[in-house]
Amino acid sequence: MLSYSFLLDRLPPAADLHRAIADLYGVDPARVHVGRLYEDDGGPPATVSCTYAPLPGGDFPWRLDIGADDTVTGPSEPATATALAHRFSLRALLSLDAPSDEYWRLITPTEDHQVPLNLDEMDHDRYVLAVTG
Repeated sequence: MLSYSFLLDRLPPAADLHRAIADLYGVDPARVHVGRLYEDDGGPPATVSCTYAPLPGGDFPWRLDIGADDTVTGPSEPATATALAHRFSLRALLSLDAPSDEYWRLITPTEDHQVPLNLDEMDHDRYVLAVTG
């Protein structure tokens, strides 16, 4: 079962995101659900679900969660973030699953590298790139 979660600097329109997720995972658009977290439109069970939730500000004010049932084999989490960054000219932030939360993976339409975050802002659920210099 596929389950991804990463942050975005902006949220594409839901209809555009719906098309992108269907394309990325090779799923009939009728089997893809895209919507705000905890809001359900009561449709048939989705093969791929993409939900989003606003965060309290920062450089990456949107969390995107993607889940799929066992019938879906799709791109990895970084490949999904990269495809969305290219398609919508946005930035995605992925956890490195490291012992420290200081460094995260930043994916842009042209780059993929590690960046430090402001840990004080993270205490308030705001993801802000640290100023280095």
